[in-house]
Amino acid sequence: MRILCSYCSAAKREDDGLLPAVERYLSARLRVLWLRGRARGTPLFILSGEFGLLGAEEPIPWYDHLLSPEEAAPLAAGVAARLRELGVERVEYHTAPLAAAPAVRPYF
Repeated sequence: MRILCSYCSAAKREDDGLLPAVERYLSARLRVLWLRGRARGTPLFILSGEFGLLGAEEPIPWYDHLLSPEEAAPLAAGVAARLRELGVERVEYHTAPLAAAPAVRPYF
């Protein structure tokens, strides 16, 4: 299986309860990737510092957590396990350049 993937966004809808991840995150990048994936039949997954690897439609609550460098290795182990569990063979990862967005470094 092939997937599209990108990191989450700091801007989130603050609605109570659960929302699909792609609706919780206020990100044009994620919305475009989700629509592109739907057109190609390639699911979008979102790398969250709080929840790990999320399917775009997985319901999540509001939260505020920026992945720190110290948290990256344990998160990566969980993400790798989830990729194996899902049978993912190829990940097309979309990110901003590190020079333009240094906060995304731990998500690399």
